[in-house]
Amino acid sequence: MRCVARAVALAAVIIVAGCSLFRDPRVSVAEITSITAPDTVRVGTIFNITVRAFLGCDLSWVLDHVEVTYTDTSLDVRVWSRRGEGDWAYQRVSERDLTFEARPAESGEYRAIAHQPDGSTTQKTITVLP
Repeated sequence: MRCVARAVALAAVIIVAGCSLFRDPRVSVAEITSITAPDTVRVGTIFNITVRAFLGCDLSWVLDHVEVTYTDTSLDVRVWSRRGEGDWAYQRVSERDLTFEARPAESGEYRAIAHQPDGSTTQKTITVLP
């Protein structure tokens, strides 16, 4: 019974910690150089938010994945890059535009939040009219 409890506890720790325990150390948050979006929109209107991510650090970083979290009042973006290998290591990769759709559900302020490598955030506020 104790072995089962230990196995379940270990599995719970791994699940809670997620893949970050096993994440490739070459993967890191990419710098987002700008956020482009309209200054004002109406409630329920679909609009685009574009973030420009710099993936050319050392000329050998490539897009790994993007994490996006939507709420009624915000869009939260984290772009991950990884060091290229083989042929990728020699290709010049620079800024890349990533576009997302948003639809604010209530009037007020809608925020596009981009996470930076140093832990800070870059934000763009969009005024949502009724």
